[in-house]
Amino acid sequence: MTGRQEQAAAYEQLYTATARMLWSQESPDWRPGYEDEQFGWPPERCAAWQTLENCLLAADAEQPKAGEPSDPARHLITRRAPGGEDRPLGFQEALDEWITRLDADQGYLVNEQLQPGACVMTTGARHLQTVAVLRELAFRLAPGRPPVTIGPGAARLSAMAHEAANALRAPLGVTAPTPYTPGTEPWIAPTSRPVSDLPDLPTRLEELRAAAWRAAEAVPTPEESKANLKDFSVMMEASVAASDVLTLLQSRPASVWREQFDRIDPAIHLTSTSYTPDGQQQAETFDEEADTWAGAFARGPMPWTPAKYQDPPRRHLGSQEVVLSATRAVVFAEMLDELAARLRPGMHTGRIHYSAYDLCHFIDQRFGRELGEHIGL
Repeated sequence: MTGRQEQAAAYEQLYTATARMLWSQESPDWRPGYEDEQFGWPPERCAAWQTLENCLLAADAEQPKAGEPSDPARHLITRRAPGGEDRPLGFQEALDEWITRLDADQGYLVNEQLQPGACVMTTGARHLQTVAVLRELAFRLAPGRPPVTIGPGAARLSAMAHEAANALRAPLGVTAPTPYTPGTEPWIAPTSRPVSDLPDLPTRLEELRAAAWRAAEAVPTPEESKANLKDFSVMMEASVAASDVLTLLQSRPASVWREQFDRIDPAIHLTSTSYTPDGQQQAETFDEEADTWAGAFARGPMPWTPAKYQDPPRRHLGSQEVVLSATRAVVFAEMLDELAARLRPGMHTGRIHYSAYDLCHFIDQRFGRELGEHIGL
């Protein structure tokens, strides 16, 4: 292995380990505006983590170019840029565009009645199953996630996610923003550009090492976290990840990436842990999840829009119907499209760039939670 190859390998390992540390905190508590009055972070820790975050983002500051293929590690792969320009849609740009559309949503009520064509209705069982999978999309896009090639067992779940997306759009008479047929996406790059593909790699590696050391040292060790039962400002997973980072920086063997459950293989399992009836974690295969979807979808009709103005369903009277505005149904469908494409057998995704952080947080912590409120999650 040449000196450049050794530097690239070291950079990518540290990139993944540090991105995982920030991601494991579950919310960007180091950023201005995220301070918690009870468990706020000291300024020194915030500054160290912000510096590290900037280092990770700087690994790829280039804007997507016209005609460039979509890189699954840096861009959405089921949509191209809005406005007719044939270029990739980066994670941050996709997030901004989704938020703009959701903020402009006019809802679906007229005189407190459901407006035909302005909403999509679905069953509680179907909604529960499809909303739960948004966490899987967020985990697939987790910043720093190592490369993976999806195995053949995902075929059925991928197809079902695509069909679920189309089912949300069908009552509204709309189509996907980018014509998408699984397996025929000529705009998707077959390989991802390494995050270490930098002209000044030696300098970047030293900057990352320095920033990683300061950020990892600034949080309690796992042992300190367990001993101090009054401090909940740092998630235990983030503390474990910081310990791994420091071990790696001392040139000792360390876990660069940890799944939620140690038996998860992202090529054949969901990355978002499922649980047994008695509450034990388990690794769930794609086919097992597809069986669960099939059961939920069989217990009711396809999504629909009201044929005429009508009162909203009254859940406290036992209604099993869920209502989504047209805008939210379409955005939801686009997220299901993205998951379907990323779970297509043979799909290869490189190391996820840190620019996915805010998109993942939005999908899991904001949009997913909002849709989950319809069914009491």
